[in-house]
Amino acid sequence: MEVFSGVLQNVLPVIYLMIWLLVIPFGMGLFLLCALPQGKRTPGAALAAGYVLALALFELTGIPVVIFVTYNSFSLLSYLFMALSLCLALAGFALMAVKSRRDGEFFSSQRGAFDRISAEDKLTYALFLLLAAFQLYMAFTRASFDGDDAYYGAQGVIAWQMDSLYRINPYTGRSAPLDVRHALALFPIWEAFVARMSGLHPTVVMHSVMPLLLLPLTYLVYFQIGRALFSKKKDLLPVFMVLLAVFQIFGNVSIYTNETFLLTRTWQGKSVAGNFILPAVFWIFLNLFDDSWEDWPGHVWMERTERENKGFWLILACLNLAAGAASSLAVMLSGLLTAGLGVLFAVRYRKFGILIRAGLCCIPAAAYVLVYLVISR
Repeated sequence: MEVFSGVLQNVLPVIYLMIWLLVIPFGMGLFLLCALPQGKRTPGAALAAGYVLALALFELTGIPVVIFVTYNSFSLLSYLFMALSLCLALAGFALMAVKSRRDGEFFSSQRGAFDRISAEDKLTYALFLLLAAFQLYMAFTRASFDGDDAYYGAQGVIAWQMDSLYRINPYTGRSAPLDVRHALALFPIWEAFVARMSGLHPTVVMHSVMPLLLLPLTYLVYFQIGRALFSKKKDLLPVFMVLLAVFQIFGNVSIYTNETFLLTRTWQGKSVAGNFILPAVFWIFLNLFDDSWEDWPGHVWMERTERENKGFWLILACLNLAAGAASSLAVMLSGLLTAGLGVLFAVRYRKFGILIRAGLCCIPAAAYVLVYLVISR
């Protein structure tokens, strides 16, 4: 009986992690994918979109709690986020079932896709998986620590232990005024939420669990980018992924590179900003203006883009809010990148409506910055 109890104690956290890090974000992604054409719906896109929505929802529920609630704030945020994310995930699975029954299939058809891949491409994909597995092994077994852990990691532990959000100085352990500089960047609090739901310590979640999640999630976004870039030359996609994996391994030429943050500070919001948030902006715009349809007459192609890809604009708006979970700077960068690409494509296709849509997607980022300015004064 004791042996069974010990095994159960070790297995249950893994099950809870699978639910909160895979099943529920996937269901939330399905909720967003229902607004996309079937050709754009893939399981990978669902998981990436699910994390965009999850982080945006955490910011939307967390910022008012951080500002206005002093005591038991972490518990309140956990209950609110848990209820809302469960509702969205269940709604996503229900909508997928309805659309599958109506259309016959929810995701874009991938039947026989593996058989159509050449032997050389399969070997290249195997090489990429080997490189990615090596990175996961090193990230899990050789976890690194840096000075930011004394503050960044401690905030998650304080939320988990003291049920308080950014109102205790992690250096002294004493009560302090609201830490305005970091209060709106809630990624360590989300990690503490995952720790609470799984029964693990936040430090374990940050240093051991997050690399196993965020490394594959980063490559998933790059894979979606590669699919859009090489839609007409699919044989280049596996080479693209191998090159990215090699760059990640040998990218530690400075302590400030994206590669350094991804592999040595994976659990920090700055790493998420550089390796997930900003690349996801490019992924969305590449799908919004897919050049595989450009051989159609210009007005027909633009009408199809405006009609079928409204869901990507919604994901982009959520992404500009989700950036705030990573860092306050990431909100400005994602908003500026959205505006810049919006201007570029508006000029390219001579459509002022593109600029309006890009501007609307920047509203969450602008609201975030406004709240930051108000509470900082």
